[in-house]
Order: sequence, then C-alpha cells, then structure tokens
Amino acid sequence: MTQWFEIDLDWPVASRYVVRAVKKHRRDRAIFVAEAATFSPRRPFDDNPNLFAEFADLDGSEQACLQFAHRYGTLVVGPSSLDPSYLESLTVWRHYIQYIRDIINYCKVGRARPAEAFRQFGRRDISLYGKLDAYLSTVSPKAPPTLNFRCESFLGAPELQAIQSILGGRDVAKCIQCSKPFEIGAGARRSQSKFCSTRCKDNYHNRLKAEAKRSRHA
Repeated sequence: MTQWFEIDLDWPVASRYVVRAVKKHRRDRAIFVAEAATFSPRRPFDDNPNLFAEFADLDGSEQACLQFAHRYGTLVVGPSSLDPSYLESLTVWRHYIQYIRDIINYCKVGRARPAEAFRQFGRRDISLYGKLDAYLSTVSPKAPPTLNFRCESFLGAPELQAIQSILGGRDVAKCIQCSKPFEIGAGARRSQSKFCSTRCKDNYHNRLKAEAKRSRHA
C-alpha cells in the first residue's frame, strides 16, 4: 500500500497508571498516572499498523482501558499535565473509542459505496480531534520526501492511521486464535487470512490436534 503520509508521534508512557474517582464528577472514573511513576518515550505507531483497530476494539471497560494505557500510554495526558481527571475520564475514553469506530465505518462505506456514503453523510465534514502539524520531510536517503503529520497527543494518531489504512484499500479482521484485530488487503495479510500471525496459526492448529487426541482417548 502506498503511504500517503507518515505519522510522527513521540509519546511518554508511564510505568504505572491507576483508575480512581474523579473529584468533580463522582459518578465518573479516570485514568491517572500513579505516584512515583517514571516515563519512557515510545513511538507506538511506528511498528503497529493495526493500533487504530486495537483501540477501536476496546470494550470501554475500566480494565480494558487501563491495560491499553499500560501498553501505549494515555490519550492526552503526559508527564507535564497537572490535572488529568477530565481529559482522561473513562467517559472520554469511551467517546473516543466510538469516534474511531465511526471513522472506520465512514471510510469503509465511502471506499466501497461512495453513493451510499454521500447519501448518509452528504457534504458534512468530520472534524479530526487530534492537533496536527504538517511537514514535508525527507526521512531516508533512499526515499523521496514524505508528507509528515506530527501529533501533539495520542488522539491524533489513530484517526490518521485508520484513514490511511481503510482508504488505502485495507480492512480489519479478527484473529480466530487470539481475537486480536489485524489488517487484511493491499500490502497487509491476505483478505482470506484468519490469523494475525504464523504463531497464532500454529497455536490454533496445535490446539485442535491436542483436542482431537484427547477425544480419541476419552
């Protein structure tokens, strides 16, 4: 798949996050950086072309959002943020998860059935949440200049990644072994693929063989 642009995000990930009640909104809970936590710089979108799909697949539960934060960091709050309670509330996480799902659906319908997309959405623009700066950059001596979007927070990256993936001819499937979402189509795994990796494929068939063996000896 031809890359229309590069996504540039250096994002701090804390060594530990916790979930607790929001002081101003007792009915809501939020993800906070734990006391004495340290931060490590990450570039989560460089090596994970499926990260937008992994985020969209979250069920919005406290446990799922917290596990995602431990892997990739929070959505907006970095080490310099003083009051993360509003920005990182679970209500905001759930809202943004649904937003990425809507972006994926919009792009899928628009790519496969433009007339239907126009009927549903007309000329209505969809605003992107993330704050972005655009640059024309040369990142390799072996490649031409590339349009580079630098994201101020995590929010900007999954929406760009979803747009580039879906409009670029890819789709999202779910591994039948580990349930992890993965890309299929142009430049990714084959459209008929049922597994996100060779490891999952091997584990799946080994599990079936083991179950068949137990059945024969039962």
